[in-house]
Amino acid sequence: MCAQTTTRFSMVAVVVAVLMMSGFPDPARSATLQAPDAQLAGVISRVEAAHRDTKELQADFTQTTQYEGFPTPAISKGRLFIRRPDQMRWDYKEPSRHQIYVNGDEVIYLVPEHQQAIRSTMDREVQSPVPLMLLAGAATLSERFAISWEGGPGATNGRYRLQLTSKGSDTLAPLTIEADAKDFLIRRVTLHDASGTLTIFEFSSIKLNSGLDTALFTFAPPSGVEVVDAPPLLPQGAPTPKDDITPK
Repeated sequence: MCAQTTTRFSMVAVVVAVLMMSGFPDPARSATLQAPDAQLAGVISRVEAAHRDTKELQADFTQTTQYEGFPTPAISKGRLFIRRPDQMRWDYKEPSRHQIYVNGDEVIYLVPEHQQAIRSTMDREVQSPVPLMLLAGAATLSERFAISWEGGPGATNGRYRLQLTSKGSDTLAPLTIEADAKDFLIRRVTLHDASGTLTIFEFSSIKLNSGLDTALFTFAPPSGVEVVDAPPLLPQGAPTPKDDITPK
């Protein structure tokens, strides 16, 4: 897996984890924010209640990425660990093994086959302050997103489907989340981006507040792995550097 692909996976994974960590608006505010749809307000309140007391979460995940113009999607599987407010770890196990660590503002992608770990920052990767603010607990989803039914009201196949549309000026495309109709935990997150890429995360074997070891979120470089800092971002609007093609 190249560094560019790993970076893209990290950005998507961070956004998804932010959604699962942040919870939903306070139930008392939901009825006002979502009126006159009382059923929608009730579902949001139940989802919020299911996640409100979640300090730690771990789950198996399947990530399916469909790139525009490619007939076959890329499918990855692994295990996710989250500790609020600002720690997470993604262990990708199939088809290749790599890891993503988030500890505060620091993001590290470990690619063992390249014997390299890339160190970056949260704001650099998500390119938007919204996920970073949510991760830090400085905002709620209701303040940043308009929430509506996706595909019609009520549950379909045992899940409630909700669409989240950003209220701000950031470039985050609408997201769809699916919550289980029995326990109201988020089981699927679907994201689209401007390039036409569709990414779906499916979560299973979810465990809450199980007492995760602090060391799980601390990155320790394996023997022989070089840690490098991601190159600085160009200022917005700056020309892209071109290869030197001056004849020698």
